Amino acid sequence: MKTDQLIEMLAKQDVPVKKSRILVQVLLAVALGFVGSFVLLLVVFDMNPDLGMLFKNMWFWVRFLFIVSVGAISAMVLVRLGRPTDASRVSLWLMVIPFALLAFIAATMLMMAPREERADMLLGASWDVCARNISLLALPLFVSAIWIAKQFAPVRLRVTGAIAGLFAGAGAALVYSLHCPEVEPAFLVVWYSLGMLIPAVVGAVLAGKLLKW
Repeated sequence: MKTDQLIEMLAKQDVPVKKSRILVQVLLAVALGFVGSFVLLLVVFDMNPDLGMLFKNMWFWVRFLFIVSVGAISAMVLVRLGRPTDASRVSLWLMVIPFALLAFIAATMLMMAPREERADMLLGASWDVCARNISLLALPLFVSAIWIAKQFAPVRLRVTGAIAGLFAGAGAALVYSLHCPEVEPAFLVVWYSLGMLIPAVVGAVLAGKLLKW
């Protein structure tokens, strides 16, 4: 077959069908990651029996919005990093916004709180296990995120690995919030952020091996 004929044949391929198939595969991978993380939660930690009461707490929804915004932004950035034509133009400053907003709220509340209450606001009752638990729950989602990244053509491997890890960490934090009673912004901005950033660091370190073409 001549080169011209091959190019013409490829150009006639039904690209929308291929894109639809990839989208289905990506959504399935994300769903499987969440299912794996949720099953891990049930096996290792269990659900918070007072979760229904937390729904009435405004800070529960602040926590929810913080986690979802990190996950949504990281997913958007991950998709753009998978396109070689867009990867070089991707700015990571957008990732800072959810953390910065929550940090501002936390700092304001800490300054307004009595001195003797600040340590409890920052440490809660589970500061020593929170980040570790989120990182553990991130494992299934991390596998899914790396698989998704490999379906595209990442050229900035370390950055892509880091964002994939951050997406996994955000998803894990969302699942972990079904168990965790902590809703203080000061606690969230330190320990939840650390739990999300640990998989991001792992992704950046292992990107050369995991995302190698």
